[in-house]
Amino acid sequence: MKSKREGIGLHELERQLAAGDLTSLYVVVGEEAPLRDDALAAIRAAVLGSDETTIEAFNSDVVYGDETEAAEILTLCGNLPVFSTRRLVVVKDIGALGAREAERLLPYLEAPVETTCLVLTGGKVDGRMRFFQALKQAAVIVDCAPLEAWALPAWVQERAGALGLRLDEAARMLLIEASGDLGVLCREMEKLAAYVAPNRRVTAADVKAIQGADTGGSVHDLIDALQRRDRVVSLRSLGKVLDAGEPPLRVLGFLAACWRNMWRARRFSEDMLRDFELFRETDSRLKGGGGGRRKERLEMERLVLNLCRGADRATPSRPFASAR
Repeated sequence: MKSKREGIGLHELERQLAAGDLTSLYVVVGEEAPLRDDALAAIRAAVLGSDETTIEAFNSDVVYGDETEAAEILTLCGNLPVFSTRRLVVVKDIGALGAREAERLLPYLEAPVETTCLVLTGGKVDGRMRFFQALKQAAVIVDCAPLEAWALPAWVQERAGALGLRLDEAARMLLIEASGDLGVLCREMEKLAAYVAPNRRVTAADVKAIQGADTGGSVHDLIDALQRRDRVVSLRSLGKVLDAGEPPLRVLGFLAACWRNMWRARRFSEDMLRDFELFRETDSRLKGGGGGRRKERLEMERLVLNLCRGADRATPSRPFASAR
């Protein structure tokens, strides 16, 4: 086996990959899903290189620890790359792979396939298991534990830049004060990217406008805000509804039903045909799966912003009553 390697951070991984130091085994583990996603994206780019989706489709496989078994993983690793020098096999939620199945992978750690890069990812692993003890010796361990407080400002600035956001200092600090959870920070910055006009500096007022709100809202509050095209209140009302546990598809269905009632009552506008298309597209993306609750929430926030599109400022508040 290879000599033991200490766990490395994301920046060290990116440095090694940029230098051409690509190995056959990686374990990307830690509580911060955004860091795991970034690490996997960096490895994927280094392995597959080309942006051509056709090549990637032949040379990339993703399975999940609670749905796969050792035989399938070994088969995928043994496949030859197509029109490429390497292929990528990713096992997500590796901690969910049973101990017996994991131990069947031990011989592979001794002699991994040179043309395959196997990446095992997960939030937690049981370090007492034989398999994970062996991985510490055989693989490069990428540590995705929560960042120290001093590292958050640089991380936020870097992620904002990747989204095309120009945060002023007050906006950056307000984001960090609201939450040190990288998943929440990612979601808030994605909302900002949809909310703020291109090439405009993001201020603390913008951050306050898109931040999640307190509890106690209802779908009727959301519809009232959407009717007024009030982006700020619409986002906050949506946040209240989703935080209360309302499933996104149910919220979407309620919105579409209210729009249909207004259509039947001849309370329609020229924008309603566009709105129905937005409902259809959002329904398709929500049912497409993948990405989990974070993706579902982002899809609903994108829908709300699109429904409010064209509103320079909110119209005066008025109560909403569903058409009957």
